[in-house]
Amino acid sequence: MTLLDLRQPAPCPAFAETFRALGAACPLIAVEPGRPGADRLHAARLASDPDVIAGLLAAERRRITAALDVEPRADAIAMWALHGYAWYACLMLAGPWFLNRRVPLVGLADVWIDVDSDRSGRSFTVTAGTFACLPDDPDAGATGARVVADEAALRAELLRAVSEHLEPLLGAFRSHLRRGERVLWGMVADELVSAVWYLGRMLGPAEGDRAVRDLGELLPGNTGRFKREAGFRTLRGTEGRTHRNRTQSVCCLWYTIDPNALCGTCPRADDERQAAILEGRA
Repeated sequence: MTLLDLRQPAPCPAFAETFRALGAACPLIAVEPGRPGADRLHAARLASDPDVIAGLLAAERRRITAALDVEPRADAIAMWALHGYAWYACLMLAGPWFLNRRVPLVGLADVWIDVDSDRSGRSFTVTAGTFACLPDDPDAGATGARVVADEAALRAELLRAVSEHLEPLLGAFRSHLRRGERVLWGMVADELVSAVWYLGRMLGPAEGDRAVRDLGELLPGNTGRFKREAGFRTLRGTEGRTHRNRTQSVCCLWYTIDPNALCGTCPRADDERQAAILEGRA
């Protein structure tokens, strides 16, 4: 287990406020800067300790088996175990970007997980204290603020932060998932889009629309490791209804566990099926 330097300074108020704003907007996540308690698991161990990964996969198997009375495939278990961290990590990094145009510069080694939290809500402690922001940010002069030139530079900081945070996990999970590097980075893009889009829709239709626009600028395609664009389009439903939607680039493999429970963005579903799922008709 990594030992903390007890002399490290407390995070600046602006850094802490960034996460308070995220928690207020999305109760699914709680991020507290500071020193972790004894009940926290160092996230870096998910990438470096085979015993921790084995325990995580065993817990995921028990969860799925208890909920659905099935014996899930090993790669499906690994996909959902990785998703259970990666989605929240993307929300932790990209949520403040969407809300306040701040990117917390938080690596995997800076995160400690509340072992008692679950998929209904995750709680983290972070030991970092730096964030990237725009020149007009009210706390641009605060300790811990790293000012970048413009929106494009801030988007680049976000993609770099997400890449550096999740790269060690992709390496650790790759053998369990039996997927190539390009596919795994496609999965990271899906998690990033899903997290921001979810946050936007939680805040209302106008913010949901803004999330779609912002994600289109963040992921226009062929951006570093993120080869595919955000990919939103409009689906036509019944009774004149339309839906903004996208198709995931990587299947989450849930169909191998419950073939009748496809999600609305499933790559195994065509536009008609996706519209039916979104309208509760399938």
